Amino acid sequence: MEGLRLVPCGDRALLCYLGDHLDDATNRRVHGLARALRGVHPAVVEVTPGFHAVMLEYDPVRIRLEHLTALVEEAAAGAAAAGEDGREVEIPVVYGGEYGPDLEAVAAHTGLAAHEVVARHSGRLYRVYCLGFSPGFPYLGELDPALSVPRLSDPRVRVPGGSVGIGGAQTGIYPAASPGGWRLIGRTPVRLFDPDRTPPALLQPGDRVRFVPAGPEAFEAAAQEPGPVRAGAVPFEPGRTGLRVIQPGLQTTIQDLGRRGYTAYGVPVAGAVDQQSLMIGNWLLGNRARTAALEIAISGPEVEFTGPAAFAITGASIPAELIPADGGSPRPVPGWTSVLASPGDRLRMGTVTAGCRAYLCVAGGFDLPPVLGSLSEDLFGHIGPLGRPLAAGDWLPLGLPLHPPADLAGRSLPPDALPAFEGSAVIRATLGPQADHLSEADRAALFGATFLVGPQANRQGLRLIGPAVLPEGPAEMLSEPIPPGAVQVVPSGQPILLLGNRQTLGGYPKVAVAVFTDLWAAAQLKEGDRIRFQRVETAEGHAIAWQERRRLGQIRRYLEKGMGTALRPSPPEVLTIDPQPDTKPPTPASAHPAAQPAARHGTATPVRRYRITIDGIEFLCEVEEVGG
Repeated sequence: MEGLRLVPCGDRALLCYLGDHLDDATNRRVHGLARALRGVHPAVVEVTPGFHAVMLEYDPVRIRLEHLTALVEEAAAGAAAAGEDGREVEIPVVYGGEYGPDLEAVAAHTGLAAHEVVARHSGRLYRVYCLGFSPGFPYLGELDPALSVPRLSDPRVRVPGGSVGIGGAQTGIYPAASPGGWRLIGRTPVRLFDPDRTPPALLQPGDRVRFVPAGPEAFEAAAQEPGPVRAGAVPFEPGRTGLRVIQPGLQTTIQDLGRRGYTAYGVPVAGAVDQQSLMIGNWLLGNRARTAALEIAISGPEVEFTGPAAFAITGASIPAELIPADGGSPRPVPGWTSVLASPGDRLRMGTVTAGCRAYLCVAGGFDLPPVLGSLSEDLFGHIGPLGRPLAAGDWLPLGLPLHPPADLAGRSLPPDALPAFEGSAVIRATLGPQADHLSEADRAALFGATFLVGPQANRQGLRLIGPAVLPEGPAEMLSEPIPPGAVQVVPSGQPILLLGNRQTLGGYPKVAVAVFTDLWAAAQLKEGDRIRFQRVETAEGHAIAWQERRRLGQIRRYLEKGMGTALRPSPPEVLTIDPQPDTKPPTPASAHPAAQPAARHGTATPVRRYRITIDGIEFLCEVEEVGG
């Protein structure tokens, strides 16, 4: 495909540029390539199109970069250079007044009367270039050049959902309430994003949009239509095991390993920002790695168990005590250890003493309906089974454990495998796609200085305080897909390290990209902690990915040893993790972990029998333990 340029980002993203500026032909090629790349290889976990670039996220342990590059070049050669136009969609808009508070300011800036602004804005057919910023947000073009106005210098904290805005030379629609800096000229009652719809976004890239002026009665008609039904708070079921929230803590959310396959609709992956702590907590309890748990920021909740359960607290060091239902003395709960709770017992957690985020994992996970394939709460996109953090009075039913809770008690992670949270982190990073925007001095400052985590730190990213890093040229650029771990620089020169709940598209220069597994350490930093970037090459990032996969595999095998057998626990063992594992990924296909024979787990496949009762019906189950 003409003009294709491939840029590796960190250790697990590849940006495929098809041009340096926005035009209709380039955008058509972008979506043609994106269609050709979906399903190109099982190791490709996301395909995210933007204005002039497509981003692939991939697992470097399952595919080599040179193999992926060859697949992209092959797909580009066979992809259609121009995609067909999609549907034509009419969007009713109530312009001006409370619905469009900036209409008069836009008119004054352009020298047009307000009714002329409306006529010009609604008199064009707009192409949907891409979706991003927030779930279902459509970037539309081409705007009448006479209507081009700068963004607000002080963005609004809350823009109402459905607002139609102008930002520079583009127009778009905010699907849900969110912060925003575009000039608001109207609002539509049309619901642009609904997680219960397939696909969830009303508008798709390539669709054409026509705005139709309407009166306020359009909102009255829309109010009569049923909205999406969210599970919200789950009613308590007497006799069923679950967690009743007595007090929720500072910000406690349900998180798993995130939702995949929806970034093209502007939906962030989200999920636990410290994936290591979530996975290990689940392995302690015999759960699958991606089972949902509670992510606890800074200050923990108090919960009551409404039935017998096994649980474990991982991540940041946090004081916790289990208060027996019979009124006995509270007993401390150690971290990284599976503990049994009886019906009526209460778990009370305090404030973290080291790190930032703790994880409360429970055997069986939470029995809640997934939203777009995940239980993760995306607080910025308002997507999840609850659509919010936990609140006092919530009740979360637990799923069926894979192993009897009594068999899980006392399992723990050895001290030599515990991560250390020391209030500082060295984050290994490669140069980003806009690293050439930095002078040698600024590049040296980025990789040589120590930064502090500022007060604006959350699940989306960490705003860092330190020497200014000022890119040469414009501080903003054409929005493009954001790789995991991107280090963006805003006009003030302030770097921002983006974490798992980052938005899918962004318009600030990405001067570096962190190695993915180092983001788990970054997720445990809070305001005032220190961070330093260490430059590595892409090949080193891939070696680190192999090293971390090997280390986690050792931990998982240690914790699963003996699980599912009827034997008594063996004496405690020490898990020794190679401090300097082989950093070269194996080359033969037979050396790939998935290619190893099952016999490595022993000569006999352990089988465990369970007798369980569900809704009054007794079942005899046999579970075969399969390594992987």
